[in-house]
Amino acid sequence: MAITRYDCITCKVRNCSILDNCDRETLTSISTYKLSKSLQKGEKLFSEGDPIQGVCFIKKGFLKVELNGKQGRPLILRIAGRGTIFGHRLNTRHPSYSCSATAVSDVLYCYIPFDLFGDIAEKSPTLKEQIINQFLDELELIEKKAVHLAHKSVREKVAEALLMIAEAYQYEEKKQSFRISLCRQDIADLAGTTKEQVSKILKDFEKEGLIKCAAKKFSYLNTTRLWSISNHPSLPKEEKSNTTRW
Repeated sequence: MAITRYDCITCKVRNCSILDNCDRETLTSISTYKLSKSLQKGEKLFSEGDPIQGVCFIKKGFLKVELNGKQGRPLILRIAGRGTIFGHRLNTRHPSYSCSATAVSDVLYCYIPFDLFGDIAEKSPTLKEQIINQFLDELELIEKKAVHLAHKSVREKVAEALLMIAEAYQYEEKKQSFRISLCRQDIADLAGTTKEQVSKILKDFEKEGLIKCAAKKFSYLNTTRLWSISNHPSLPKEEKSNTTRW
């Protein structure tokens, strides 16, 4: 593949990444050393246990970030889209990836070897602060995921999964429709439930006017109401009796 370089200073994706507030010198240094690479749908960016060798910035496309659970069943932690960074967690105690990232669409990303990225970060207090903030955001996500899997009902989990997908695809109600690269099983793995339960809840949401979808295309999501269900649910009576509250 031909080597292509993109200028971080003019890159629109920078606005939704940890590079957003970095100065021109830092951005110029990263632009000098990074390369543009690509993945086809179904290819892995990395697998659990792979050594971390560099930092990747997602420029275009989507990946599912997952862990292997019981009996090899995956749990999708999140959907990673444009602006997502991988490889920034490397240190002597954590030299390898603790999860996997698989492309669910064609992906374009920028790559820079970690030793070069580390040298640049050491000279940039802003970038170092952004990396720490990224750590904290990811920690908060994992903490919430653990609590939600233990205590939320299926209805709440599916609502939350839809909100995570909407955020990854940067959905805006005024722009309406978007097509996802995820199947029902992927949504189930993201919600921590079964494909059958996801299909049932999606049908319920359609009847309630909360979503409009056909196959993998969503033409409408009532994100306000979905957020309300996910965080302040009003459950059917038969579901309340089987739900643990927190």
